[in-house]
Amino acid sequence: MGVEDISSVQMKQQAEVEKPFLVWSARALERIYKDTAPDEKSIGRRMEISCARNEYEGCMFGVYANRDVHNLTLEVSDLICGNHRVSKQNIRLYFVGSIPVSKNTPGTPVEELERIAPFYAPDPLLDIESVNVKSGETQPCYFLVYVPKDVEPGNYIGTINVSSDEGNASLEVALHVYPIILPDRRSLYVTNWFSLENISSFHGVELWSEDFWKVFEKWIALMAEHRQNVFWIPIDIIKIFVENNGYRFDFSIFDRYVELLLRYEADRIEITHVAYFKAWGAKELLFREFAVVYPDGTVKKESGEKILPLLLPALEKHLEEKGWLDMAMIHVADEPTEDGFEKWVRASEFIHKYAPRIKRIEAVETVGFDGFLEVWVPTLHHFNDWINEYIKAMDKHEVWIYTCCNPVGRYPNRFLDFSLLKTRVLHWINYAYNLKGYLHWGFNWWGKDPFGELNPKLPPGDTHIAYPGRDGPLSSLRLEAMRDGLEDYEYLKLLEEEIKKVKEKLGGRALKEPFERRALELCMRVVPSITGYTRDPKVLMEVRREIVENILEVRNRPLALILTEPPEWKTIVNGPIMVIVKGACEDGSHVEVNGKPVEVRDGYFSTYTLLTPSGEIVVRIVKNGFEKIIKRRFNIVF
Repeated sequence: MGVEDISSVQMKQQAEVEKPFLVWSARALERIYKDTAPDEKSIGRRMEISCARNEYEGCMFGVYANRDVHNLTLEVSDLICGNHRVSKQNIRLYFVGSIPVSKNTPGTPVEELERIAPFYAPDPLLDIESVNVKSGETQPCYFLVYVPKDVEPGNYIGTINVSSDEGNASLEVALHVYPIILPDRRSLYVTNWFSLENISSFHGVELWSEDFWKVFEKWIALMAEHRQNVFWIPIDIIKIFVENNGYRFDFSIFDRYVELLLRYEADRIEITHVAYFKAWGAKELLFREFAVVYPDGTVKKESGEKILPLLLPALEKHLEEKGWLDMAMIHVADEPTEDGFEKWVRASEFIHKYAPRIKRIEAVETVGFDGFLEVWVPTLHHFNDWINEYIKAMDKHEVWIYTCCNPVGRYPNRFLDFSLLKTRVLHWINYAYNLKGYLHWGFNWWGKDPFGELNPKLPPGDTHIAYPGRDGPLSSLRLEAMRDGLEDYEYLKLLEEEIKKVKEKLGGRALKEPFERRALELCMRVVPSITGYTRDPKVLMEVRREIVENILEVRNRPLALILTEPPEWKTIVNGPIMVIVKGACEDGSHVEVNGKPVEVRDGYFSTYTLLTPSGEIVVRIVKNGFEKIIKRRFNIVF
């Protein structure tokens, strides 16, 4: 570098220092912390986002203060592509709050942690309009866009304007809208357990008052907007009265609760536990007590053994009358282990005796529930360790997974000291292993201060993934990453469904081959195993883009599908390598595999081939002036 070049760089650096603040964009799944300082390459770097229509997508950006900055505010323009636009009404800008993390997740290698404690983790998306930023600090911010279904695909450009008393700056935003539409449906069952008491106490409203219902609806709306479609209902909101020497069950609060959930398109309701273990892992199980109101107004606690034989049949009948029976599930006692298994089974049979048509669901810590449980929910690490038992259970039952304070180590989870990728990739695992749902206990179970010191007995962030705001709930970076993962799941389901549609159109041999396995092949590029998932956000985002390309490829003429043995995601050892290629296409198509013509009979072909020098298989299909090139790339170990 010459003297003039050095002088030019120094002048540029000096000019940047003289600005009151600097603005730059993170990359996908990258966090910006309060102590993150932009390097020369990131200053002024535009934000780049890609998503489908009917999808949310977000990205962090940072504002670094060269000196004290006051009344910092954020504003965004419409995003423009020719004559088309994504309105700024569909964009939200947030200042991101920071949560103190005093200790790291236990039992976790350093390389699996994003930061070593103590530190402040950016997480809550705050409902404030302006902030002050001290000199030498960064204010983390978040850009979130929803792309409506009717937006034209293409490349959209807009601007984030950052203003303060000391000066202004801007950041360019580039949004690429894919030519696909994510369906409204939510293919995976998702539940996050939430505390009604925390909602009531933080917002200062009496439980079940009209003011409570107003704020509670905002919490349900946030969950539903983030693709939660299963919601738990405390069984004790069914009021019990003694009348005429019998019991009357009042379902008025229960009904209002379910009707609220249905307004937000709930697919399942999850009735809370009727029993509990005296301690985690213990044998002794007790039925919960129920508050009973007597004619004179006194309230007494009565045992579940006495109440449940009357309450459960009444509940089942009520659910049937309201048309809710098929969507209802009920818990027995949380997390039965092998030691408590027999007691749990007896309690499950007791419930089933009095309400045989309500599905039973449980977070479980062992195996062997056939005949006693309809929805099995093992922890992710137990699913991995005892996978043969759970795969066998899938023949008859729904199998979900759950995470909580476990698993740790190399497993993905939602902790504050884990990367956002670890939260997002959970739902790629759900797809890869054909799991039907996901459960987590910690939506809003914060302690005294939702924004303060975390529960020292649990991994950081395990207690809550949402925060209370001035008038309702606040999302978080982790909750946004979770929704992104659920949207990725829908990408994979959409590809699977598009392939099935083409199979139906082609008919014949096409119906007999599992061409829809292509979605799984792509998924396994991100999660080749439950702990062997990629740690690189670029890989995940690249595969997500390839899913879109495959959807479009499948839709385009000439219609054609291929299948390889071994599948693309599987690493191949050189030795030499022979790959079987099977395919279905429109009858009368001309097909070549790595340049070799292949005979097509009744719209079906099958052959073998060596790989190209770059490790590829290239299939060319031509019919009536339409041409399609399908490629598969293999990872080869020499």
